[in-house]
Amino acid sequence: MSTLKIGTTVKLPKPYLEIVGTIIAYYAAKDQYLVRFGVSQQLYFKPDELIVWKS
Repeated sequence: MSTLKIGTTVKLPKPYLEIVGTIIAYYAAKDQYLVRFGVSQQLYFKPDELIVWKS
């Protein structure tokens, strides 16, 4: 079972190394998560591209 859900904090893949974002939506038709990072930046990522962030 995936630990990814809306509100989860994740590390982004290359080329966004060292950037952390928050999952804000899930697009089921394409199996992608919409991740917001920064004030107004957001992108879609596949589940296998994201790593749950732990401080």
